[in-house]
Amino acid sequence: MKIYTSLTLNESGEPPSFDDVMLVPRYSTIKSRLDPNIQATIGSDTTLEMPIISSPMDTVTGSDMAISIGSRGAMGVLHRFMSVKEQSDEVMKIIEFNRKSEGNPTCSKAPVVPAIGVGRPERERFKYLYDEYGSLLDWVAIDIANGHSEHMREMIDWVRNMSDDSLQILAGNVATGEGFAFLADSGANAVRVGIGGGSICKTRIMTGFGVPTLASVIDCRKTKESNFNYKNVSIIADGGIKYPADLVKSLAAGADAVIAGRIFAGTLESPGEIVTINGKRMKVYRGMASKEVQDDRRGGLRPGTCAEGVSAHVPLKGKAYYILEEFCGGLRSAMTYANARSITELRENSLFIRLTSSAIEESHAFGTKQ
Repeated sequence: MKIYTSLTLNESGEPPSFDDVMLVPRYSTIKSRLDPNIQATIGSDTTLEMPIISSPMDTVTGSDMAISIGSRGAMGVLHRFMSVKEQSDEVMKIIEFNRKSEGNPTCSKAPVVPAIGVGRPERERFKYLYDEYGSLLDWVAIDIANGHSEHMREMIDWVRNMSDDSLQILAGNVATGEGFAFLADSGANAVRVGIGGGSICKTRIMTGFGVPTLASVIDCRKTKESNFNYKNVSIIADGGIKYPADLVKSLAAGADAVIAGRIFAGTLESPGEIVTINGKRMKVYRGMASKEVQDDRRGGLRPGTCAEGVSAHVPLKGKAYYILEEFCGGLRSAMTYANARSITELRENSLFIRLTSSAIEESHAFGTKQ
C-alpha cells in the first residue's frame, strides 16, 4: 500500500479530488471524541469554533443563515445579489442580533461579513456599507469567479484605502499556489481556493478550466509554507463539499476552513420560499453564474457570455444547526483516528492513500452516495 502525505499527494499522479483518496487510521491515545479541539483561526485573529463558512449565494446565506451558524461558532458570508439597501438591512439584522445577545454565554457573536464584487457599482456598495457600519463589520468578502486578476488586486487596494486597513478581507476564488500568492501579496487575509468544483457550477464543462479543489488546496499549502509572510493568510477550501469527510480531507490537506453552499441549501434558514413538488417540500438552490440569477438580477445574460451555473430544487433539510453538528461530529471522530487533538495535529498526522473505483463504492453505506 503506497502512502502519501498531503504535500506529496499531488506528485503521485493525477491531481486528486475528494473521492480519489482516503485517510489512513493511526495509533491513537485519544479516548473520547469530545477531546479534540476543532477551533480554527482565520486571518490574523478570527477564531471559529467550527471551521465552516456558508457561501455568499442568494439561495444559501442571508441574515438568518449568518445569525444561525455564526451564533454557534461558524461563519456566514452575506450574499451581494440584492440592492445595496437590502444588503444593508440584512447587515443590520446581524448587528442587532449581536447587540441583543451580549452577555449570553451560550451564544457566540455572529461575524458580520458582507460580500461585494468588483467595479464601480461594487465600490459604491462597499462605501455605503462602510459609511453605515464601519467597525461593526468584521470582514468583507470580495467575491468574483477568477480572483487571480488585476480587477481583484485593484479592489483589495481600494477597500484597504477606504477602510484605513481596518477590515480583514476574504478574497477569491483561485485554483493554484500562484493565485494564492498573488492574493496574499495583494493584501488578502484569507483566500477562497477552488474553481469549478461546486455541485451547481458548470465552469469546467463550459470553459475547460478548473482544478480539483483538494489538489488546489495542496498546491496553495505548499506555497503558503514556502513563504513566512503568508503565515497568517488562511486557505479556505471552496467547492465540492458534500460529506463530513470532505471537510476532514480539506483540513488535512492544508485548509484552515471550508466554504460550503450545497450542504446548507434547503435548510430552514436559507433564503427562498418552501415549495411542494410531487408531494415533497423543496427549496431552490442555484449557482450565481446561472441563467436564472442573470435573468433575475441583471435582466438576462450579457451578449457574448454564457451561463456557468445551474439551478435546481433540493429537499427541505431542517435547521442549519443540524448540518453543523453532523459535519463537526464527523471531524471530531476523524481526529481520533489521526491521533489529533487540534486541526494543526490533524494536518501533521494525516496520511493519504489513493482509491480505486471499487474502493470508492465500498466507502459508501447504503443510500449515502450523493
